[in-house]
Amino acid sequence: PNENTRYGVTFSSVYAQSLGLNVEKTYKKILNELEVKAVRLPIYWSSVEKEDGILDWKQVDRLVTLSEENNVKLTIVTGVKVPRWPECFVPNWAEVLSRSDRHQAALDFIETTVNRYKDSPALERWQVENEPFFPFGICEEITQKEFSQRVELVKKLDNHPIQLTVSGELGPWKNLAKQSDILGISLYRKTYNDIFGYFIYPLSPEYYFFRARLVSEEVDKVIVSELQAEPWFSGPIESRPLTEWAGLFNKDDFQNQVEFVKNAKLDEVYFWGVEWWEYLRQKGNSSLWNEAKKLF
Repeated sequence: PNENTRYGVTFSSVYAQSLGLNVEKTYKKILNELEVKAVRLPIYWSSVEKEDGILDWKQVDRLVTLSEENNVKLTIVTGVKVPRWPECFVPNWAEVLSRSDRHQAALDFIETTVNRYKDSPALERWQVENEPFFPFGICEEITQKEFSQRVELVKKLDNHPIQLTVSGELGPWKNLAKQSDILGISLYRKTYNDIFGYFIYPLSPEYYFFRARLVSEEVDKVIVSELQAEPWFSGPIESRPLTEWAGLFNKDDFQNQVEFVKNAKLDEVYFWGVEWWEYLRQKGNSSLWNEAKKLF
């Protein structure tokens, strides 16, 4: 097992808000109470540029500033398809544009984002889009040409490393590995579909270990950009009692995930679900938060 893993979290302002959490207060707790030092931070185009040409960076600026003040290393995610449901975050005004104009508008937003944060001392790397060719979410399918233009634009504007992401269980890794410095994979074990209900992927740590080795000549590093640390929600949160959701991913599941990824020998891991940990804690269940606190 790899005992020198660097752990971080993905923090989604959109998800935090949907849970009724205060975004800035929650982020401060993650940095100060959990002492997290690595964060993957998605920037949501639909939140920043609600009106064409009018950009509101206040919330993102504050999160980046807090990261700088706490010596946090940031992976900033930019693009159209970024983490959390519904995956693609296109402003209403851009939805009605032609495809080519919408793509250009996305390029403009990416350029503005990179230029705004490329000199931040907290910035460690960029991630462009999130699992761009994995058919999940409410998204317009992206072409290879469109995607490549977005990646090349970021490379042209800044020399920080580029991270691209793929599904760890489904789909090829090699093509995106060729275009990236860091390849991020998702790692989900307890999932749900309408046919089987809840089930555990019958994959071992060796599966991820050997897949990472197979692309090692194409990319500097393979990391876990999303390690499941919350239940897979098969419906709206309000559709089930909180105790039932909490039972679908508990502290034993958390510990098992940590051991699993150590055995896969992937030495950088970002947990998925930190907002859920805080939501549960506010509802009287601190088990996941406390497990994470011990780890960090």
